[in-house]
Amino acid sequence: MPTPGRRVRDVFVKLCGYETRIRQWGTPGKPVIVMVHGLARLSTDFDILARELTDDYFILCPDIVGRGYSAWAQNPDEEYVPGFYAAQMIEMLDHFNIDHCSWIGTSMGGIIGMVVADVAPKRIDRILLNDIGPELAQDAVDRIKAYVGGTPEFASIAEIDAIMRVIYAPFGLENDAEWAELAMYSARRLPNGKYAMHYDPRVMEVFRDQIDDYDGWDIFNRLSCPLTMFSGVQSDLVPEPIVKKMQAAKPEMHLVSLENCGHAPYLNTRGQVESVKIFLKS
Repeated sequence: MPTPGRRVRDVFVKLCGYETRIRQWGTPGKPVIVMVHGLARLSTDFDILARELTDDYFILCPDIVGRGYSAWAQNPDEEYVPGFYAAQMIEMLDHFNIDHCSWIGTSMGGIIGMVVADVAPKRIDRILLNDIGPELAQDAVDRIKAYVGGTPEFASIAEIDAIMRVIYAPFGLENDAEWAELAMYSARRLPNGKYAMHYDPRVMEVFRDQIDDYDGWDIFNRLSCPLTMFSGVQSDLVPEPIVKKMQAAKPEMHLVSLENCGHAPYLNTRGQVESVKIFLKS
């Protein structure tokens, strides 16, 4: 049961025609944070961070369409793309009567944030790109395409736990309890009684078809709000050469290098949470 000041509730809102699950923390009227997850992930990835911030902020963590408890798209090629995701997020801000917010985006969530900041610059006060940028290392893209390919089935949560410890080792989770929670939230029960990952497989089909053409430099260069980059020191997706190109393009960007993790930091450790708090005061 939530303790006072650490309230969370799940609400379901229709965004761009699709019922969307939004994990809502804190009290409306306080400064707003939007936290958006990565490609094959869920709103619950931010539970640890949100619990630490909910006394002082109103926090919205959506399951992006096709993930978790949100609806699946009818037109995947046109709707499992950053532009559509960003349109949903702007509609979410409108629904909650939010004029502006701070944005924390992990991987894909950071790309979505950049698109929102580009098309509606007054809606985002500051943006935290959690190990994502306008360019991606191809070797890492190929790695991600490999693990999101296909639709494997699992006989138990224990099997999912085991595979996730391999796939998401770069997250830097700290203990068995965190891994167990990640596995539990990441699974959905199939009609045959087995488990699959908690997303529409067509999300990954569109990703594999389109990711090689990704180039976000134009949008990145147009960003006008304060910008912070969290870089996993061991990240293969946004390695140091790309980070340096980002710094050269935006010398004002605040860079935080996070040890003991790669792509992408889970924002679960005390040091990472404190770095987020600094970002929110920037």
